[in-house]
Amino acid sequence: MANVDAVPDDEEEVQVIPVNAVPRNIYGLRSEVVGNVQYSYNGDVVYPVENVIVFHNFLNNKQKFLRLPVDTTPLRMTMASSKKFLAVLEQNPTDGSYISVYDMSTLKKRRHLVLPEKFQEIEINAMLFTYDARAIVLMTKCAEASLLMLTLDKSSSEAECTLPSTDNDQGYECMACHPEDNALVAIAGTGVLIFLCKAETTITVSSTCKFAYNICSMYFLASDLLLMGSDDNDLILVENGDFKTHQKANTAESVHILKDQEQMDKELAKMLPSDEVLKDKRVTFVTNLRDAFVFVLFNRVFVFEKETKFEYVRTTVITLRPSEFPEEAYQIKNIAFDDVMENIIVSPTISQIYTSRLSMTEDEFYMIEDDEEKEEEEEATSYMQLYFKPLGQKLHVDGIVDVSICSWKPIVVTASKDQTVRIWNYETDEIELVRKFQVDVNLVELCCTGFMVAIGFADQLRLAQIYMEDLDIVKTFNFPRCTIVRFSNLGAYMAAGYDNCISVITALNFETVIHLKGHSGIILTLAWTKMDDTIVSGGAEGAIYQWDVHTGERLQEIVQKGTQYNTVCIGGTDPISIYAITNYGVVREFQNSELVREIALPTEMKAPLIDMCLSRSDMVMFVSNTLNDLINIHCPFSEAGGGRCRSFRFFASPIKRLKFTFDGLMLITASDAGTLGFWVLENIEGRIAIMDKDLLRCQEILIPRSILHDKIEQVKNLNLRLKQQAEEFAYQLSQNQLFDGQQLAAVHKSYCDAMEQLRALNNQSAQLHVEDMNAVTFKMTEVINEHNRKLKNLENQYGEQMLMEYQKFSNLRETMLKVRKGYEEKLQKSASTLQNTVEGLEEGYKMQLNERRELLRELIKEMQNKKAEYFEYCRQVDIESQRTLHDTKMSYENKLQDEKNSAQLWRGRAGVYRKKYELVGIEIENLLEELEILTEENTKSEKIINKGMRDIDDLQKDIADRDYVISTKEKRIQELFHRNQELDKYKLVLLHRITELKAQIEPKEYLLNDKRKKIIDMENALEDLNQANIRLEAEIESVKGKYYDTIEELRNERNRAKAARERINNMRTEIYQLGAKINFPKQMRKIVQDMYKKYVNKEPIKRSINMDKLVREEYFRQRNYIENKIKNDKEKSKHNVVKEECDAIFNENMELMREIDKLRAENNSMKEKALKKQKARNEAKLKGAKKKAVKK
Repeated sequence: MANVDAVPDDEEEVQVIPVNAVPRNIYGLRSEVVGNVQYSYNGDVVYPVENVIVFHNFLNNKQKFLRLPVDTTPLRMTMASSKKFLAVLEQNPTDGSYISVYDMSTLKKRRHLVLPEKFQEIEINAMLFTYDARAIVLMTKCAEASLLMLTLDKSSSEAECTLPSTDNDQGYECMACHPEDNALVAIAGTGVLIFLCKAETTITVSSTCKFAYNICSMYFLASDLLLMGSDDNDLILVENGDFKTHQKANTAESVHILKDQEQMDKELAKMLPSDEVLKDKRVTFVTNLRDAFVFVLFNRVFVFEKETKFEYVRTTVITLRPSEFPEEAYQIKNIAFDDVMENIIVSPTISQIYTSRLSMTEDEFYMIEDDEEKEEEEEATSYMQLYFKPLGQKLHVDGIVDVSICSWKPIVVTASKDQTVRIWNYETDEIELVRKFQVDVNLVELCCTGFMVAIGFADQLRLAQIYMEDLDIVKTFNFPRCTIVRFSNLGAYMAAGYDNCISVITALNFETVIHLKGHSGIILTLAWTKMDDTIVSGGAEGAIYQWDVHTGERLQEIVQKGTQYNTVCIGGTDPISIYAITNYGVVREFQNSELVREIALPTEMKAPLIDMCLSRSDMVMFVSNTLNDLINIHCPFSEAGGGRCRSFRFFASPIKRLKFTFDGLMLITASDAGTLGFWVLENIEGRIAIMDKDLLRCQEILIPRSILHDKIEQVKNLNLRLKQQAEEFAYQLSQNQLFDGQQLAAVHKSYCDAMEQLRALNNQSAQLHVEDMNAVTFKMTEVINEHNRKLKNLENQYGEQMLMEYQKFSNLRETMLKVRKGYEEKLQKSASTLQNTVEGLEEGYKMQLNERRELLRELIKEMQNKKAEYFEYCRQVDIESQRTLHDTKMSYENKLQDEKNSAQLWRGRAGVYRKKYELVGIEIENLLEELEILTEENTKSEKIINKGMRDIDDLQKDIADRDYVISTKEKRIQELFHRNQELDKYKLVLLHRITELKAQIEPKEYLLNDKRKKIIDMENALEDLNQANIRLEAEIESVKGKYYDTIEELRNERNRAKAARERINNMRTEIYQLGAKINFPKQMRKIVQDMYKKYVNKEPIKRSINMDKLVREEYFRQRNYIENKIKNDKEKSKHNVVKEECDAIFNENMELMREIDKLRAENNSMKEKALKKQKARNEAKLKGAKKKAVKK
């Protein structure tokens, strides 16, 4: 912002707080910016509008603004994968091209990266963050493309390289950064794929792959997998830099990573070929999500989700359906995803943002489908069909040409070059109505009540009533090239300026009160005074006139040729002040046809002014100029001229219209780029006009009678349906209660039976377990006793004892195995019994299970004790055997050598036995582990039981909730019943009123019937007249055809006559010359023969002679006469009187030629008279037919 003071030096400075305008909500979008929609980490949608970047939270409809430097144009936007950094490629006339990196948490610029001089004049084709967001990669778009990598650390190092040239010099189209190696970048274009690697400050080509595809977009699915889309509807998979598979993108059902092209072709051969015609075959915006990937085809987004580790399956297709504009305007140009990868936003060619869910459950999908109206039934598919919806409000896609407000409602109506009229509610920030026309809309003006709007077109002006969902045209005025329309402040009149004329019309009966003429140029602006008695107009010729509406008298005349006053405003009452803006940056104030004050804007703001608005209090003024400035001028102006100006740098396009809301608290701006802004005014205490508190609170709307009757019928049908639904619901509820009671009783009975069976089975298993444990204990006791008894005899019978011990151990092992096998079978039976009946166990089973655990613990302890005793016994046996051996050695030294081998053999066998005992111990440990597994299974069973109990509790809660819902619905039904009774009463009143109206209407209906009959008779007569006119037109066409044929024949006859006259004149001349040869008969004969050949054999002469009988007869008579005369001349050639006779013959021929000319002239005059008579007869017939038609 810039504050500029323009106060004279001779006045004392007065400390006045300037008015401040704060943007509340700005609605627009710069569609030319690449990547113009992004998601922030906190869910805000980021998009550029005018000269700012907006961070819009659509949940609470709050906006934050990041202002770009003055005269800066954003070219590209990209968001880091973490959603915490935003990079904007900006261009400035002074600083050139540079990249600004913004921190999303603070909305402050983190880095400012100026592009090298080489990249200043070249178009950037792609810009991406690396995955760690520590560098930005750029690729240029030209025949000799280059790659530039800029790091975001303190060193700000640069690395660049020139890319290899392609075969057709079309350059490279897309780029992708590696998800793991931040130094690896892949770029692709026409038939080529290149992998580049960054090393310090250099970038080198690591590998190149060529194939016959033109790549449009690509993305890494994994570190070694690259998914690409071509410009011919191809989806290509590349693995480790080598081509793997390809298939058509619009028909692809799945993408399998392990399959090769041969397998893919076999599967595709089984599928039916698709006959779909694609508007654009470019596969764009290939993007990898967490467990899915997406790509775009024209106006559709295809979503493939990971079904297995190696396969992606198409699950969703999201379509952007055309609505108001041609289908080409809805081609998707940018996409973005939120942080959790659940929602997608897109922006097409037009200035609008659309959103959708990436995937839905079937319940959510069917709920949405129930709410939406289906235009046509869609074929069943294996994937889900979703559609994009506008995010926020539907925006203007072209420049706004006019804005208007009213005093009764908080609404504003806008007209745009996109042929739409939209009605906004600036309190709720919602669009209430959108109407699309087939022709351009030039202006709109809202009546003070907000019930009627004037819409201007190129050839006429229309008045329309504002209904809930449409505009109804009620009156059309033939005002061509209408440039301005203004309703009066009190709503009684409407003034329309078209060409250089002003028409004042009453707003009640649409009658023209007066025409005001006096301007020599087109009308540019109109303004009413507060009491609606006078109006001020401004023309393009530089004149401002104040008119008396009732008399048409000019009260003020301000004429300054060469100055164009684009807008005028009226302030004050006596005398009124006329404020006007000029086309060279000056604001003027006039009173009594004289210039009172003039304010020239500062040099940096001085430019042609476009629009001006003045508040009702005459204390706040805003103007706009062609430099895209929004300027606040301090009001009232100082006595000596000059004033304080404040500029708000916000827009990148000219502001076409400025309006204050009726309460004076907000400013509404509309720009040439289609941006609508709502600004909150600050520091306006004491500068607001007094307003009735009930204004701007009107909520009424107009609705046609037919629609109202339909709504009433619909309400009746809904009430009837509601009663039926209530009765049906009550019946279903009673039936459900009975059925639920029966089901619950059956479940309770089966539950009790199962519990009893479980108790019996548990008791049986416990008894069996006790018996088994007693048998095992008894057998173990017997074995131990037998083992102790036999150990006593071991000293004397060591060898035999060992053999017997081994046999007993084998028997014991077999016995133990049998016991173990039986125990395992019983445990398996017990486990299977428990697994089949776990759902019905209760607290008693837990107690028995604890007892069983105690028994198992005691058994384990006993087994461990037995094991310890057995090892102790073995140790003692070893010690005793050693002692016996030692004693034997002392007493029988001679026998020791003989028994040494046998002793060693028995020691080895003892070791083997010991290992076998250890194996038995290991088997016992395994049994213990199996017991632990069984205990874990028991705990799982307990958890399942607890879960079942929780499910029972949840079901009981659900039943309670349903009871509560039923009670609330019953209350709602009672309320609706009472409301229905009230509606019935209202219906009776309306019926009584309808009968009264019918009684009033019946007499008029008879008159209407008579008039209808007359109208029918008149229509029949009119149809007969039309038939007569058609016949007359057919006759006229036939007469015209004959007339044109006659004219053509006459023209041909004239041409032939003219040609004949020329030939006759030639003949006369030659005959006259023939008289000189009268004394030379031979020469004369030769000349006559030549003349005969020359004229008689000519087809034109023959045709002319054949056409005129008299001429032909005369011709033959003359010919015979001349031939006879020649014969006579031959005979009389010897006489001297030949010359005299020839002279006489020549004279006679001359007389005959004169007679022929006279006859030809008479023939032509006769033909002309006949044509005139025929024409007169045709005209008389036409007049008679017209008179008959009029009489009918």
